[in-house]
Amino acid sequence: MGLKKNNIEYTILEKEIDIQAFKDSIFEYFSSIDDPREDHKIIYSLPNLFFIILSAVLAGANSIYQIASFAKAKRKWIQNLIGIETTPTYGVFWWILVRLNPQFLRELLKGWLKVLPDGLREQVLAIDGKHLRGTENHLNSALHLVSLFSVDNGLILVEEPVKSKSNEIAAIPKILEEIDIQGAIITIDAIGCQKKIAKQICERGADYVLALKGNAGLIYDEIVQYFQEAKEAGYEYLDHSYYSENENNHGRSVIREIRYVQDIEWLPQLHDWKSLKGFAQVVCQRTEKGKTSIEHRYYITSVLRDGKQLARIIRSHWKIENHQHRQLDINFMEDDSSANTGYAAENLAIFRRMALNILGPGKGLMDRRRNAAWNEDYLTELVGKFFIKSF
Repeated sequence: MGLKKNNIEYTILEKEIDIQAFKDSIFEYFSSIDDPREDHKIIYSLPNLFFIILSAVLAGANSIYQIASFAKAKRKWIQNLIGIETTPTYGVFWWILVRLNPQFLRELLKGWLKVLPDGLREQVLAIDGKHLRGTENHLNSALHLVSLFSVDNGLILVEEPVKSKSNEIAAIPKILEEIDIQGAIITIDAIGCQKKIAKQICERGADYVLALKGNAGLIYDEIVQYFQEAKEAGYEYLDHSYYSENENNHGRSVIREIRYVQDIEWLPQLHDWKSLKGFAQVVCQRTEKGKTSIEHRYYITSVLRDGKQLARIIRSHWKIENHQHRQLDINFMEDDSSANTGYAAENLAIFRRMALNILGPGKGLMDRRRNAAWNEDYLTELVGKFFIKSF
């Protein structure tokens, strides 16, 4: 009996130590943030507010009202973990989300990601923008966020706000400077197919795979014409790497063919693009409900791979749509969020992305959020992944 009692006492003591370490880590993590509020009006510290907001979003809250409702429903759990006497009301959360400069949260997200286990070598990092439609109103234009997404880890590494999709070109260079991309492979849609961006990527020690469209200038016309002539000749004299794959899902059939050309010394624009090693054509034939469509896509790259490897890199770029954009819209209802006063839209967006990083983007995301709402031990474990960096 004595041994059992000692074990119980040790478990209680261990738990108390863990909780104290948890509290300390929260305050330490947010110690560098300047509070925009007047000192004599501060009742709840920023670390406590951030802890509650992130916990609420993990547990299914998609709006400021739902965050306040979570705080009320989980009052005892919150008090046990961070030791506050009362929980904040809606007005407190509204004020801090509207007034706090989002740069603080972006820095926190970047700091948390410095603990990524194996760096970014050989990883595919996709850059893409997302339009938050619900934030547009008669006073404000919709918030548009450009993100750097680690395909292999399923993590959002960096994000930068822009005024519209057309401004993504200005955001991409900033994103590339935010994190060490050495050894990574950067994929970007056609809007980012710019000579300066390609040069910056290479000078930062990474490679690129850039979608090519008419906005890239004469190089697009040269490559399209090249493949047209090769097709007319039956590809008989085309020195290239070829790969094809078939996909059949829910009555839809997709055939993808990639032709990757590395013999490019003849290309007039070769030296205009830093470290250009080759270009590719992807032909996608999609058949659904008896109707067939064919789409041609073109890419330039500094990567020396075969057709199969390049196809994997190109396809992985689309994961930013499925693993980030789609999850944010379906599971976090981001497009339905109309919060756009002050900094509210961007701050809420950052908290959603923090939560998505912690929860992981795979199947069952909604179930994991639901479990976090019902199971307080699981929620403690999840939020601890951010504050004590234990993931």
